[in-house]
Parts: sequence; C-alpha cells; structure tokens
Amino acid sequence: MICGDMNDYRSRVIVKGDRHLGYEFNSEIETKSGFDPLISEGFSTNLVERRDSLDQWTLYHSRGPQEQHLCQLDYILASPVLAEKNPKSVPQIIRNGQPFRTPFPKGQEVERYPRTGWDRPKSSDHCPVVVELTI
Repeated sequence: MICGDMNDYRSRVIVKGDRHLGYEFNSEIETKSGFDPLISEGFSTNLVERRDSLDQWTLYHSRGPQEQHLCQLDYILASPVLAEKNPKSVPQIIRNGQPFRTPFPKGQEVERYPRTGWDRPKSSDHCPVVVELTI
C-alpha cells in the first residue's frame, strides 16, 4: 500500500456559483498527473475511485469565486492483489474538520467539529482517508 498526500490529482470537481446563488458541481477528468507511474500498468489501484466521482475529494481549492474546485490529493493506493481481495472495501473520507467556507455537493454535508470556523480554526485543509481491509 502507498498512502498519503500526492500533491496532484487525476480528477476534480469544478465548483461554480456562490453561497447566495447556490453551487453547481461538475466532475472533470485530467489526462495526466504527477503520480501516474504509481497507478499505470496495473502497479496499484486508487481505492478512493470506488466512490462516486463527485465524492472523491479531499481538499477544497479556491482563488475566489472565479476559480474553485474540490479534488483528491490524499490517496490509498493498494496492490492489485490486495484490491481484488477486498472488492467491497470503500474508503471513508473524514470531512468534519473542513472550514465552513468549503462548499459541499448535495448530500455530502457533515457536522463540523466543535470550534471549526469559517476559515480558521480548522483541522486541516486536507481530509483524512481511511479504509478497512482484510489481509
């Protein structure tokens, strides 16, 4: 297994709109990423891809309302054999520490941890990813 922040993404959710007018979320696939060697030619499987495409994000990025997206930067990559032996294991993404400025696609809203603020305090700008596997 390879786990952690890869600082790059293979897909992202483009966020349009604002809190007052509402948000629109659209999934977009990238053709290349910096960690392609880790997932190419069957070397490993990104277990988070077992989640819906709008529900794979672990980070909210914003440069104002004109540039916003949610993307997966935090990964659990399993060997093909380990992934095959755990076909029903779907990683959980813990988003309770996200600040209130983070827009959530419909149905993904969570109760924030106590004292979480609009931007700060927050747990992290990243969301932890966890999965239970049978070895």
